[in-house]
Parts: sequence; C-alpha cells; structure tokens
Amino acid sequence: MRPVHQLMIAGVVVFATVMIWAPPDSPDVHSEIQQRLLEAELGSATTFHIAGGARRVPDGRDAETLLIDLTSSSPETRWRAADEIAIRHDTRAVEAVIRAMRDPQGTIRVCVMASALGHLRDPRALSALTEAVFDPGNRDLRLCAIQSLGMIGDPAAVPALIAALQDNNTPVAAANAIARIGDERGVVPIIQAAADPDKRLWMIMALGELGSASALPFLQSVAQIDKRSARKAAQEAQWKIGVLSVAHPVVALTGALHNETAASRRMWAAFRLGEYRQVTAVPALIQALDDESHGVRGRAAAALIRVGDPALPVLRVQLQQAVTGVQNYVAAILGYAGNREDIEILREFALTQGPGELASVALRSIDLINSFMKPADGFIEL
Repeated sequence: MRPVHQLMIAGVVVFATVMIWAPPDSPDVHSEIQQRLLEAELGSATTFHIAGGARRVPDGRDAETLLIDLTSSSPETRWRAADEIAIRHDTRAVEAVIRAMRDPQGTIRVCVMASALGHLRDPRALSALTEAVFDPGNRDLRLCAIQSLGMIGDPAAVPALIAALQDNNTPVAAANAIARIGDERGVVPIIQAAADPDKRLWMIMALGELGSASALPFLQSVAQIDKRSARKAAQEAQWKIGVLSVAHPVVALTGALHNETAASRRMWAAFRLGEYRQVTAVPALIQALDDESHGVRGRAAAALIRVGDPALPVLRVQLQQAVTGVQNYVAAILGYAGNREDIEILREFALTQGPGELASVALRSIDLINSFMKPADGFIEL
C-alpha cells in the first residue's frame, strides 16, 4: 500500500484544479481579481486551500505592527501578518518572514510563512526554503517550501527540487515547481516519476507546463497506448509544449488567447502571458478583458497586474476609451498595479462617471493604492 500522504496530495491537486477553474461566487471585481492574482502567483490553488482562506486586500496596518505580529505567540496572528506582507510584496521583510517560518511549534500556519516568501520572490529566501524542503518533521512546510521555490523561479533551486521528486517528498508539488521554473534538467526525472501509476497523470501535466520539446517522444507514446485520462492529458501537454517551445512563446500564447475555441486554453494562455510579464502581451490581455468567458477575463486582469508598470500607460488610456465592461476591469486593475499618479486619474474618472458601479470600483482602487503605498514608511531591514 502506498503512503496515505501521496493520496492526500493527489486529492489536494484535484480539488485545487476544480477550484481554480470554477467561476468565483462573488460579483465584486476586486475580489475576483485578487483571487485570480493569488492563483497566478501560486501556479495552483494548493497552498491557498491548505491555508484555509483567500488572501485579503491590505488592511492598512503599519509595517512596524506587522513585523511585531510575526513574532506573536498566536499562530493566527503570525499567519495574518505574513499574509499581509505577501500582499504588499515588500522584500524588506524577507528576513523577518524567514525567522517566523522557522517556528519550532511547526503548525500548519508555517506553510503560509513559506508561501509569503514565495510571493515576495526574493532570492535571499532560497537557502531557507531549500532547507525547509527537507524538514523532517513538517510535511506541510515541505510542501509549501517546494511550491514557493517554484514561485521564485530561480534555476538554482532545481537540484533540490529534483532530489525532492526522486525522494518521493511531495513529488507532485516538486514536479510542478520544476515545471514552473521551466528547467530542462527536470524532464528526465519527471518522466521517471511517471512510471508510478499513482503519479503518472500529474507528471504528464507537469511536462506540459515545463514546455520542453524533449518530452514529446514520451508524451507521444503515452497518447498512443495509455489509459484514456492519461492519453487526454498527454495530448494537452503536447499542445502546450507546441506553444511554449517555439522561438517566441509570447507570440504563440497571444495567438492562443485570441484564437482557441476552448475557454480552458484561453485561460491557460492568459496565465502564462502573466508568467512572462512582457509588455508586448498587454494589448492582447486588454482585449481579453472583453472575452465571453468570465474565467478568461479574470486571468487576463491578473496577468496585466503581473506585467506591472509597463502596462500602466495603456491601462490609463483604456480607462477613458474602452467599453464599460473593460473599463470596470481596468479601474480595478489600477488598484493593484497603479501608483500615486493613478489616484488622481481614478478620482477624476469617478467624478466623470457619477454615482454607479464604475465610480465605486474606481474609488475602491484609490483605497487600495493608498494601502499598498503605506509600507514605504515603515519596513526596516532586520
């Protein structure tokens, strides 16, 4: 009999996949974008569901309070502080979060500390996270540290991730992290792990996300002789590799976002364009804000936020010129991607629109920009 934790991982991945592609319950555009952004940063919803709740919008606490809360005796307080720091993406808190992650109590909330380091995307966290990958006493921490290494995306983490995969140490998360980094060194170990029937489907999907043409012979063999579920996954993985392995994958992804009839493929293309963070994808992503699929629109919005400052000039123009549905998304996106300049732009836009949904979204975005700017006066290097 295989270890129970392997089945638990598979169950979490299935549940996470369902939750990622399901439409959100809330009609609030900021909450929708926040959820899609969180999923995009994680690459899956696994840590989100282990943590037990969606990441909130910033709550306005000053930086000194957050750093103090990271040392609290209350696990809930430490978790909320790490969550808030992750939202703000302030890398000056990295050392404080590393110390909080090394919590001797080893509760599940330590996992959220590891995830916070992934959100901060700071290479200084690599050593601490790599150590956490092999923590003997906390499987939750190992899982989240592996996922966080994938979020940071540094190839220096690949040997440790391959070791985790080969040691059966949360292998699904390890394969996904390697795939997210996109390192060729992971192809053979992932194919070898696919020999286990319980892991086969997940390894096939990871090969598609890794995007290496060297995996095609294996996937072609699976597509010819394996079970129906594996054949279908292998066919989809081959399609993804065809998109990602070309000389200009951003161009190929843009084409998929425009032309694919399956909404799931357009959603995936929007997510991957966010991973590349290239300004050349901005026009296609803005066009996708008017897609017939709610899921595509939300993922395009998250991708535009991940592109960052280079997207702002186009977003500001679209706020004034786009159709109402797109304006609604753009006004909300500026709340996450905008800066001081956008406060006045959004204020004037709200006044021009008068009372209504668009004005409410614009005013909420102003509050968000103000919240995101607060840490500048408080975080200190520890």
